[in-house]
Amino acid sequence: LQERQCTGIVGRNGAGKSTLLNIWLGKRKPDEGHATIGKRVEFNYIDQTRMALDGTGSVLDEIAQGKETIQFGDETLSARAYLRRFLFEDHRINERADLLSGGERARLMLAKVLKDGGNLIVLDEPTNDLDLPSLRMLEEALAAFTGTVLVVSHDRYFLDRICDQIVAFEEGEVVVQPGNYSYYLEKRLEREARYRQMEQAYKKSTPAPPKENKSDKPRKLSNKEREFLENAEELIMAAEEKVATLEAKVNDPDFFTNHYEESLTLPTEIEKANAQVAALYERWEELSAK
Repeated sequence: LQERQCTGIVGRNGAGKSTLLNIWLGKRKPDEGHATIGKRVEFNYIDQTRMALDGTGSVLDEIAQGKETIQFGDETLSARAYLRRFLFEDHRINERADLLSGGERARLMLAKVLKDGGNLIVLDEPTNDLDLPSLRMLEEALAAFTGTVLVVSHDRYFLDRICDQIVAFEEGEVVVQPGNYSYYLEKRLEREARYRQMEQAYKKSTPAPPKENKSDKPRKLSNKEREFLENAEELIMAAEEKVATLEAKVNDPDFFTNHYEESLTLPTEIEKANAQVAALYERWEELSAK
C-alpha cells in the first residue's frame, strides 16, 4: 500500500472481508502463502466497539487524556486545535461530554477514535448509525489524513467520496480495481458483458453433440412450443427493454441517492436479466431449427 491511499473493501456478508482485515492486522495467519507487515506500519483499528465515549468528563478530557498535543498522521496539533477541526469552538471545549447534543457527541467520538492516528487506519463499517454531519466530518478527517486507510463498508456514497481503490470479493474471485466504488461498478458490468459475449461465442463455435434419435424426421412442435415461437420476438424485446431500464439506473447518479437499498442488488438484477435474454434467444433458435 502507498501513502495517501484509501482502499475500500466490499462484498457480501461472509465473503471474507473481516478475515482479510485480520490477516492485514496480524491477528490471523493466511491459509496459504504469507503476509508481511512493514516495520514502519502503525495500525489504528477502528471498529464499532470503539465508537463510544468514556463518561462525564469534558470534551477536552475525552481527547487530551492528560496530553497537550495530538499526533494525527504527520501533523502534531494542540488538543484544542485538533478539536476545532471537528467544529468544536473554544467555549464548548470545557463542556461535559454527556451534555452534548447527539451530533456533537458523534463528532467527539470520531475525533477520539481518529486521534491515535498511526500511519494506517483500518475502519470496519464506520458509517453505521452516523448522522449526516458526523459522516461528513469522518470523510473530511480521512481526506486530510496523510497515511493509508483501509475501510470495510456497504455505504457506496462513503466509498465514492474517500476511496481511490476497491478490493471486491466477487463470486469465485477477488478483484482489485483502481478508482472509487462507482468506477468499480462500471468496470464490473463491462467485465460481465464481456464474459457473456465470450460464452455465447463459445457456444456458437462448439458443435452440438449428436442426439440419439430413432427417427431422422423432425418431430412436431407442441402447442406450448408453437405459442412460444409466435410470441418469441415480443418476449425477447420485453426482456431486452428490462435490461436497458436497469442499466439506465446504473448510469443515473440520482437513483443511487434516492434508492440506496435497491442499488445494492442492482448488479445481480442486471445479471439475471441478461441471462433471461440469452435463454430466450437460445430457446427461439432451438425451436426454429425443429
